[in-house]
Amino acid sequence: MYVVSYFTNADEALHLAYSHDGEEFTVVNGGRPVLRGTVGTGRLRDPFIGVGPDGLFHLLATDGWTSPHIVHATSGDLLTWSEQELLPVMAGVEGALNAWAPEFFLDRGTGLYHLIWSSVVESGSTAEGRDFEHIGQNHRIWHCTTGDFTTFSDPGLFFDPGHSVIDATVRELDGGGFLMAYKDERGTNDLVTAHKDIHVTTFDTPGGPLTSATGPVTPSVVEGPSIFRRGDEMVMIFDHFLEGRYGAVRSRDGVDWELASLTLPPGMRHASVLETPLPASLPTR
Repeated sequence: MYVVSYFTNADEALHLAYSHDGEEFTVVNGGRPVLRGTVGTGRLRDPFIGVGPDGLFHLLATDGWTSPHIVHATSGDLLTWSEQELLPVMAGVEGALNAWAPEFFLDRGTGLYHLIWSSVVESGSTAEGRDFEHIGQNHRIWHCTTGDFTTFSDPGLFFDPGHSVIDATVRELDGGGFLMAYKDERGTNDLVTAHKDIHVTTFDTPGGPLTSATGPVTPSVVEGPSIFRRGDEMVMIFDHFLEGRYGAVRSRDGVDWELASLTLPPGMRHASVLETPLPASLPTR
């Protein structure tokens, strides 16, 4: 089963939808949120759900535009969640202004989970007075590691191509190594801009050298890529955030991508797709 987690502009909370074929998704709980934020700013933006070392579902989410923390909670069934906590992922980094679009992936070689997110770091600066929602800032991809989601390593740079990038997502490849998709954040938020599209790159080990790069693999202006496997192909969905719709591309090798179609919930923003063996359907009402 595939479960897509997302928020909406009208309700910055955790929404879910599911699919058995990866093509047509049905909303859970009548499209209403299954979880609202209770810590920090009370927002749950850019929700990501993965399975942790304890076998539970772990939720990570953005705590608003200018919080250097991320929201974390756990669940055994995707509907009932633990108390939420704020993870101070950028603690000790002078000039850290935010922490956006957190995700995690497992490095099976070390047994460590890598949390990744986007941050602006400008020493001596503050977020006060900045229009993060409409004006691009100078982001890079940061990360930390954990073996238990209780203790975490110090944060460090994970990906810096020399220009602003956000919304990284990592997928382990069947033949070994990892595929990472990310948004080139250069340009402006209008439909005729350059950049504001999705690129992909690969690496053998987290933090190691990049082994290939391709892009752009999507139209512009989009953000929030998420990749899942459907049969013998990978599908990447992405948010046409200025147009209020979603798009998708598919690939068999992670290099050549072509447009794909699937039915996703209306109003969905910055979604992530979880592949889970849960056999039962989630409640739609």
